[in-house]
Amino acid sequence: MLLAETYADSSRAFIRNSVDSRPHLAADLGCGPGSTTHLLASTLNPDRTIGFDNSKNFLALASATATGSTTFELHDITKAPFPHGPFDLMFGRFVLTHLQDPKSAIELWISQLRPGGILIVEEVESIESDIPEFVTYLEILQSMLAHQGNSLYVGAQIGTITEFGNAQLKSNDVAYLGVSPSRAARMFQMNLSTIRKSEFVRGRIGSEPLERLDQDLLELIRVGSGNPAVRWGLRQMALERLTGESTGSDSLE
Repeated sequence: MLLAETYADSSRAFIRNSVDSRPHLAADLGCGPGSTTHLLASTLNPDRTIGFDNSKNFLALASATATGSTTFELHDITKAPFPHGPFDLMFGRFVLTHLQDPKSAIELWISQLRPGGILIVEEVESIESDIPEFVTYLEILQSMLAHQGNSLYVGAQIGTITEFGNAQLKSNDVAYLGVSPSRAARMFQMNLSTIRKSEFVRGRIGSEPLERLDQDLLELIRVGSGNPAVRWGLRQMALERLTGESTGSDSLE
């Protein structure tokens, strides 16, 4: 819930500004435990909203929150066709950072829209902070993702692309969000508990430095001030599918 609460206002404003009319069928790409799916549903009130994820554990959590108009399904979002498409709207937040070919993923998603349908994506462009513990954490995270062929700051990467197959770019902006030290420390400390399990991270950093960083983040949670000390840059892009055949492939493999 911490992640969902931190970005909810920014995402809600972005969704509202990107869509001109209420969609009939909307999809949340990589829905996780379902927070973004419910955010999408409550913001636009589609007739039906479906959250897709390939994690059975996440789907179990999300499905417990399903309603008559908001449901969840197991599906690999790097493969087409999607069940129930074509869609009027597709939304993905912090998904492309985990994919090795973001442009191809975007084009595949566009192929699952009806003509005139909208794809909106929100990704990290930058994270700025002068707090040493945060700088260290971000360097570790960025190196781990790069080792996996991914990018923490994928927003900066997609922001330079001007053509996405059978689609026109409706908007391409960066929104900025200030986060307090204590809240950022909570988010980073939670993620570090997962990151430190990586064999690459343990080998590159070592167990003792990782333990010290964990303790330092816990201390920042305890004493952190309420003033924003971390600034997220969020790349927010909206694309509209054109008429005619899509250039999107059946999968990213």
